[in-house]
Amino acid sequence: MEMEFNNTTSAEPAKETATSQRWTADNQTLLRSFRHRKLDAMERGTTKDVGSFPLPPTSWRDLDIDFPLITKLIIKHLLIGGELRVDRLAARLAIPPSLLEEPIQFLRKESQIEAKGAGSDGISGAMHYSLAARGREQAGLYMDESSYCGPLPISLESYRRQCDKQSVKQQIVDRNRTDAVFNGLIVRPETITQIGAAFNSGKSAFLFGPAGVGKTFLAHQMVRLLYGEIAIPHAVVIEGQIVRVFDPVNHRPVESASEAFTAAPHLRKNADAHDNRWVICHRPVIISGGELNLPMLDLQYQQDTHYYDAPLQMKANGGLFMIDDLGRQACNTTALLNRWVVPLEDGVDYLSLHTGSKFQIPFDVLPVFATNLSATDLADDAFIRRLGYKIRVHYLTEVEYRAIFRQYCHANDLACSEAVIDYLISKLYQPSGRPLIACHPRDLINQIIDYCLFEGTEPVVSEALLSQAWRSNFFDEEKIKVNNDS
Repeated sequence: MEMEFNNTTSAEPAKETATSQRWTADNQTLLRSFRHRKLDAMERGTTKDVGSFPLPPTSWRDLDIDFPLITKLIIKHLLIGGELRVDRLAARLAIPPSLLEEPIQFLRKESQIEAKGAGSDGISGAMHYSLAARGREQAGLYMDESSYCGPLPISLESYRRQCDKQSVKQQIVDRNRTDAVFNGLIVRPETITQIGAAFNSGKSAFLFGPAGVGKTFLAHQMVRLLYGEIAIPHAVVIEGQIVRVFDPVNHRPVESASEAFTAAPHLRKNADAHDNRWVICHRPVIISGGELNLPMLDLQYQQDTHYYDAPLQMKANGGLFMIDDLGRQACNTTALLNRWVVPLEDGVDYLSLHTGSKFQIPFDVLPVFATNLSATDLADDAFIRRLGYKIRVHYLTEVEYRAIFRQYCHANDLACSEAVIDYLISKLYQPSGRPLIACHPRDLINQIIDYCLFEGTEPVVSEALLSQAWRSNFFDEEKIKVNNDS
């Protein structure tokens, strides 16, 4: 595409042509910035190198870390593990045994470790190593410096490169994919369309609507639109400081290495060939609610261990990060929202070490904000503009409510007649004036089962049990007269 801006007259055709060409050449970079980020990927018919995982290191150059770091980790592993065979030491460090030869020879020369077994001049699988007296002294110093004792970390630059390769913002979804993910679920077509478009924007989505209408449920479904798996490092080293990234609470490894190559068939025959300092995981979805505070979005320095845990948004890289119940956090809402201005705008975040040093990390997440408060009460127009797609989640229609109620009954192997649902809506909902909310069928049916289990009877959906569940699920709205004299 070319754009020409000039005010020359037809009497100066040569000058006009020169000006147009110069304008086009001088502004190519600017014009490219106007282009939708996913058009090129769509034209190629693919997204960016999904399923390309870090290859196993074959040299020190591949490890991309300082030599002293591995010697310190070897010493600490031998302190904790005692006498270790070479292959087991390598497994703890998550690197090939061949890469241990140089650091082990160095530590032996420094009289910090001792070898046992045949072939004492090499590092064969039969060799065992343990700490010498000098090594024990050093181990105490190293543990005081940082008690991290896990797989060898990766460099920050390696982390940035891998985030770029597996970026969630390069993914494209179409109607076929959304229809498959939301198949059988009671979600309005226009809501599904907005969700799909929000994904393709690579920006954020703002889900708003009354409490209980299914905003969190939609966020869990949204992550299913993502495809392929990603590599998440056990830890990253930054200016000599170790930041632990992989978190078994928030990251779900694939069941087998071969599963991770479903999006990259050309790599399947080498399914186990990846750098073991990384864990192949499903794309993460991290949800934080009213407990969220600003310190949780910074590096978490552990005073007792002297290393860091990554903040939530770093753990969510490559996936979806949802802030639920926005506006109900203990911290100031304006300050919380302002924290996202640079990441949302530039796709990067800035973190600080306790030394005061700042560094940049990718902000490679699909942010989802959800609230039942008015958007205008939460932020100003400038921030609301940055939020990208605004998706309203409504109360249910009666047809939608009936369908969801039947689905929950079916999920719990319960028969449910239309007459019982008629009773629920006409005798309980309508007199109370309560709206039809997506979470109510689950809550009512679960309470029916609770009562039946208590009574030792077969669970059944009846008018009597629905009334009992209704009374225990909702507060009695009748005004209670308070006796001030009591």
